[in-house]
Amino acid sequence: MLLPISGCCVQHKDDESKKMGVVTKSPAIADTNCVLVKWLEENRSTRENPDNLKSGFRYGMPVEDIPLSNTRRTLGIGTVLSVRSIAGRNQILVQFDNDGRSLWLPYENLRRVKDAKARYLRSEIGEPNHATRFRLKLLANALENWNQLTGSLDRLPVDPLPHQIQLVYRILQSGNYNWIIGDDVGLGKTIEMGLVLAGLTRKGFARRVLIICPAGLQLQWQQELRYKFNQEYKIYGTDFSEGAFDSFRSVIVSIDRAKHENHMGLFVESEGWDVIVFDEGHKLTRYESGHQSERYKLAAALRKKSDAFFLLSGTPHQGYTDRFVALLQLTRPDLERRLSNIHSDPQVVAEIILRNRKSDVTDANGEFIFKGLNVNRVPINASPQTEEFHRLLNEYLKRGYRAGSKKGYQAIGFVMTIYRKLASSSIAAIQLALERRKQRLAEEAESFEDKRLSDEEFEELVIGGDEQYDLGERDHPFAQLRFFDAEEQMIDELIEFARVVRKSDEKLNRFLELIVDIVIDERKKLLIFTEYRATQDYLKEALESRFPNLGSVLMINGSMSLQEKVATISKFNDVSNKENNFLVSTEAGGEGINLHESCHVMVNYDLPWNPARLLQRIGRLYRYGQQYSVIVLNLHTNDSFDNSSISLMMDRVNNIASSMATVGGEFNSRLYSDILGDILENLDLSKILQASTDMNIERTEEQIKSALENAQQAKKLQDDLLSAVTGYNPDALEGTIGFTMEHVHSFVVGMLPVLGIDIEDRTHRGLVLKCRLPLEFRGRFPEFSKHLVVRITADRSLAAKLSDVVLMDFENRFFQFLINEAKAHQFDGIYASTCSQKYPDGTLFAAKLRWQNDQGIPGSEEFVTAFCDHQNSIAVNPKFLADWLTEECNDFDGNPITNQEERKTKFESVKQVLDNRLQADSNLFKHPNSLVMLAAGEFCS
Repeated sequence: MLLPISGCCVQHKDDESKKMGVVTKSPAIADTNCVLVKWLEENRSTRENPDNLKSGFRYGMPVEDIPLSNTRRTLGIGTVLSVRSIAGRNQILVQFDNDGRSLWLPYENLRRVKDAKARYLRSEIGEPNHATRFRLKLLANALENWNQLTGSLDRLPVDPLPHQIQLVYRILQSGNYNWIIGDDVGLGKTIEMGLVLAGLTRKGFARRVLIICPAGLQLQWQQELRYKFNQEYKIYGTDFSEGAFDSFRSVIVSIDRAKHENHMGLFVESEGWDVIVFDEGHKLTRYESGHQSERYKLAAALRKKSDAFFLLSGTPHQGYTDRFVALLQLTRPDLERRLSNIHSDPQVVAEIILRNRKSDVTDANGEFIFKGLNVNRVPINASPQTEEFHRLLNEYLKRGYRAGSKKGYQAIGFVMTIYRKLASSSIAAIQLALERRKQRLAEEAESFEDKRLSDEEFEELVIGGDEQYDLGERDHPFAQLRFFDAEEQMIDELIEFARVVRKSDEKLNRFLELIVDIVIDERKKLLIFTEYRATQDYLKEALESRFPNLGSVLMINGSMSLQEKVATISKFNDVSNKENNFLVSTEAGGEGINLHESCHVMVNYDLPWNPARLLQRIGRLYRYGQQYSVIVLNLHTNDSFDNSSISLMMDRVNNIASSMATVGGEFNSRLYSDILGDILENLDLSKILQASTDMNIERTEEQIKSALENAQQAKKLQDDLLSAVTGYNPDALEGTIGFTMEHVHSFVVGMLPVLGIDIEDRTHRGLVLKCRLPLEFRGRFPEFSKHLVVRITADRSLAAKLSDVVLMDFENRFFQFLINEAKAHQFDGIYASTCSQKYPDGTLFAAKLRWQNDQGIPGSEEFVTAFCDHQNSIAVNPKFLADWLTEECNDFDGNPITNQEERKTKFESVKQVLDNRLQADSNLFKHPNSLVMLAAGEFCS
């Protein structure tokens, strides 16, 4: 026999009139088999045998679950949806306010409660301090919901920036977890993704997560997720291997390892992934012809294994609409038809991409984060010896190109192009390549036909890897073949001239005198980029010779292990380190590493043929956290056809960007950086230079002009396609309520005395509280150990500095306890009245809107308020609320409105407004679940 608990609604089984009664006394089972029932319509009480009773609960009643257990927690408050009889027992379908789930429960374990609507309609104000409890209840619900949607109140080493909070809020609130995050390089896409993953984990939607990134970024991802989000990920191939694959549910893998035939099956054929993240998503290429890169094939196969798919890319368009559309279709295959008509329906892009620009983002105080970017040209004139060297080199190159054309061996042309690039970098790089070429030719040559390589094989051998183009470093037979008659004699002459030029290298000398000496005099650090190892070694030797007291020159290149790169970055970023003032990096350091902590000056010793690489280089310094305007110095030498062409292009690009960044006669350096990046992203100079085998500057100048026009058109097309994309807008969250750690502090200060916890002292501008906990709290919260006198704060910086101060955030067990206490029904604050001269008169309603997916699983929810003034004008999330929630408030014990019909009309009007909001925010991924009215409070002057 089940005994209905006190407060349970019942009826007589044989009473057709369906009179409802409420159990007022339910004795222990051992004492009696009867319960005392008060029959509401008759206003009398009788003792009843439970066998003669059935459920009296009706649709829409608010109820509370009281579990028949000493260990299980209550499911909380919910609403009756339906009643059923199964196996002779009554069960009630209850949708619970806390999480939106609907469960069938025995009616005997439910009791009727008064919800916010009932309390408001009857003007039933609670116990003393009802206004304070009302404020704290709203704060508890609001803080919890805000953190669910942004993660900004979790334990983070830094406060998330407004643009990051806005982006994460958009994703988690949307119910759609398939996006391209296209923020500019340096805006913290890793942090944004960490916040999203934390939010999905809280919802139980991220049990199995796969992050795929370039090999050099694996450790950075692992460390950021570990130290900033307390999420532990294992790197496949480093932390574990194939045999232990099924043991790990949060995995990081390099894209080139995952695409390999020996590994791809593990990821594609395993059970589904809750979330898949591709970093540097623009490297997934599918061409208009339909041809797919191996990386794209991997992504397409994995896309079928997850309903949450994210691509991260600072350059999602890159001037190629076909490749751009391929990324969009990969992310949202359900929109494939609309995407095939993207030019007539550009709004579809806004459903897939979120993008913040450096020129727009601000800190929490509205101050622009980025201090600007200055790109400067450093011209260097060639000496007569250098001009003569390049004249001879051009003859050699042209003969090589002709030989390749006549013999039909395209690979010879590749070699000539490689030499051009090395010569554009430094005299040391081309000299070393020529000396190696001479050494190869001196060795016994083998038959060409026996060892012939395809163009693809040759390209992989010669220009594959991290430091491309050092012909002779890779042992392949093609390098031993004579390209044309008398090649050895030409190489000998070139080597002799190179040695002469190197003795008085004007490029190196001007670099040291015009840049390095000044930077060192100003006690700054210097980041130097080059494409080639030979130039890197050349610069290291020169710098250490000129500045022997500044310690060794740091280097990053493709031959280093990930651990070696990390150690080098740490040394360079150490502000206290007075040595190691120089870091010379090849393209191996051009992506994914952060060097802005101690440096804001960068030199491009050589300019890459692919201008988009400049953006990646600049992004090492021009990123969030940089405290100074970034200075980029490009060495422009006129010693060769290629350097002249690059200089010409860069000059014109700079002029265009500068002109477009002048607004109202004033130059905007933040806007300049955006425009410069967009133009460089859409330029492909390498194709022009590779095709210019005759090295005709006039013809190439025309081609560069045409390429720039095409780049500007591509930028316009890109701007049109991305025009509807959501970017950072300081007012974008207007209509929501933004919360900070200041609100956490106010909540904690308000809750402590309500729970009988004394605040004995306040220090550090009142932000650190010394508290004495009740004896029953001893050992209950691990962060306090067994101490009863503790120091707490909601200020992250103070918690980091003061070892004995405990941070109050959603990672903290004590703080979670405070939140749950304030949200609980018995805490009250469900209806209150407060007196204030500062705020308008009216009624503030607080509610929770919740949505579910297409299978009924509750997902996103939103805390929302509606203020109804005495003229029945309703404002959703009134602007004064965020401030009011941080202030103490006083009870008002009068009754501002006594007419119950007026109250009912007002309540229904507010409910309709909130229901409209619930409907408006529903979409393909979000279906309405519930509207839960949490509390109501009167504001009286």
